[in-house]
Amino acid sequence: MKTWIISALALAIAVSTSAAMACPVGNNEQVPPKRPIVQNVSFQASELFERAQQLETAAASSERQAVAFDREAETLANRARIMRNQAALVAVADRSSIFAVADDLSSRASIARSNASGERAQAADLRQQARSVRERAVQLVKVGNGGGGWRGRPSSPTVSTTAQTTI
Repeated sequence: MKTWIISALALAIAVSTSAAMACPVGNNEQVPPKRPIVQNVSFQASELFERAQQLETAAASSERQAVAFDREAETLANRARIMRNQAALVAVADRSSIFAVADDLSSRASIARSNASGERAQAADLRQQARSVRERAVQLVKVGNGGGGWRGRPSSPTVSTTAQTTI
């Protein structure tokens, strides 16, 4: 019976100390708030330049797609022209169906040209976005380095975009 009482007492002590450890006591120390991770200017600028490169790549892809649409439009227009020329050589009863096919090819060529125009507009927009991102990166580097250039190198003076001439 002695061992049973000693075991119960040991269990009670173990349970009470673990509960006491769970609750903080003392001077109410608070855990200091975690600071957000601050990226340095160079890293942020590198990310912006990388994003600009991705935009340029997407613009180049859109431009290639526009060229493909133009090629397709040219092919369809040539086929329509050939069909109209061939219509003169067939019976009068079949001409209307040949002209209908030629008209369909012409409309598909027009749609392909429209798609090419849209792709070129998208490419121009992506290039403008890339230019804007690059300018933001350059401004970030100038401000972050106290006016210095990329990665601490001195920046070259900005060139005015307007030409000044004297007569």
